[in-house]
Amino acid sequence: MTFYAVQKPLVCLLALWLATVPTAAQASLPDLGGNAFSTITPDKEKQLGDVMMRQTRGSLPMVYDPLLDEYINSLGNRLVARANDVKFPFKFYWVQDKNINAFATLGGNIASHTGTLAVADNESEFASVMAHEIAHVTQRHIARFVEAQSQKAPLTLAGILGAIVLATVNPDAGMAAMMATQGAAQQSAINFTRSNEQEADRIGMQILADAGFDPHAVPDFFRKLTEQSRFINQQLAFLQTHPLSQSRVSDTRLRAEQFQRRFIPDSQDFTLSRARVLARYHYSKQDAETVFRKMLSEPGGNTKANQYGLAIALLDNNKLDAARKQIETLLAQDEHNLYYVDVYTDILLAQKEYQLCLDMLEQQYMLRPNNQVVTLNYANAALKSGANRLAIHLLKSLLFYKHDSILAYDLLSDAYKATGDIARFYEARADLSYQLANYPLAIDDLNEALNYLKPEEKLENRRLEAKKRQLQAEFDRLRRM
Repeated sequence: MTFYAVQKPLVCLLALWLATVPTAAQASLPDLGGNAFSTITPDKEKQLGDVMMRQTRGSLPMVYDPLLDEYINSLGNRLVARANDVKFPFKFYWVQDKNINAFATLGGNIASHTGTLAVADNESEFASVMAHEIAHVTQRHIARFVEAQSQKAPLTLAGILGAIVLATVNPDAGMAAMMATQGAAQQSAINFTRSNEQEADRIGMQILADAGFDPHAVPDFFRKLTEQSRFINQQLAFLQTHPLSQSRVSDTRLRAEQFQRRFIPDSQDFTLSRARVLARYHYSKQDAETVFRKMLSEPGGNTKANQYGLAIALLDNNKLDAARKQIETLLAQDEHNLYYVDVYTDILLAQKEYQLCLDMLEQQYMLRPNNQVVTLNYANAALKSGANRLAIHLLKSLLFYKHDSILAYDLLSDAYKATGDIARFYEARADLSYQLANYPLAIDDLNEALNYLKPEEKLENRRLEAKKRQLQAEFDRLRRM
């Protein structure tokens, strides 16, 4: 089960929206001290980072795939557990982009392009990229950059943060935004990045080793990047946002030699996640089937990951009987594997075998209550079969544990609409808009929700009014930043 956010123009909405506010008023969310943002404490960084990441989720083609979300957060937090100077919880996200890249924003928010996983030859290589970004956060490189730039020029915080978001995902646009905001500071921004890459390499490699991965994956991945960049017309996105000098390559190679090379077997979650990315986010539907059939025919290629990738490709090409046969073979060997369960239930829904699908997911839910993969699939199946109240119950329970789930709010709004509860439909839409940092739309939806409440629902009226006031106050603080 997968959901994509609507892709908006890459131009940073946060920068555009906040840049319209008078500079003198930009000093209150959060309270950044006497010199606006000359000192960003970890608490302030977390607050700003959360706003930036919600805005980024509303601006980029994010992938909301529960299985991939579970994988990247599990891997990321395994690495974070081995890092020093962790000031706040980390969250990890996916951007649908075939280019190799990853980026960190303020406050422990890290995103990887799907293309990075697609080209990783092993789990240590992908983990090395995540460890590098974690090091950027723990060493507070972005926060220190904002502080440093604030002392060099009379800058707006909105302009700097907007340029940072752009620079992490689109180097050319980001540098243009940086120039528009602060003129000649473009070169100092590049120098700041280069001066911290080596530190992130060193700390990231230690995190990688301590987490049980192969540190030699760092120079191996760099070598792959430099070789690929020779055969394309422009530099890879990763190399633009993470400048890779010859001295840096040599340094990582020498540093890796201090560690014994480890031959770490890839986890099943890695191989299945990579197959899922290749089948659903990297190749076209038609190409994916061809690619996986070819891989399965090659010596040593008849793996569970490739069989799983073919099952996804067959499903996406609407070859439902063939897809079902393929995934049932895998399920017979591992009936509780959620990668297989997810594809199988999608096939059952496409074949309108709703009761069989619901029975299977009910069993899985009893084993793993409030697991997001199981719960979202179960709620989706309930919604498609007309069991709207069941869907609402499942989604509301999940949102107690995972309050930022875009998929859950989207399905919840559909479920309320199906039951004719229009007030709650608009409230769920408001919650979804808030998660994408669209405050005006969220407030408008809450007003609509209030209009649909019955006269006797006085407690609900007061609750929604309080919720609207809270959103409006947060929005006002942001506009005064």
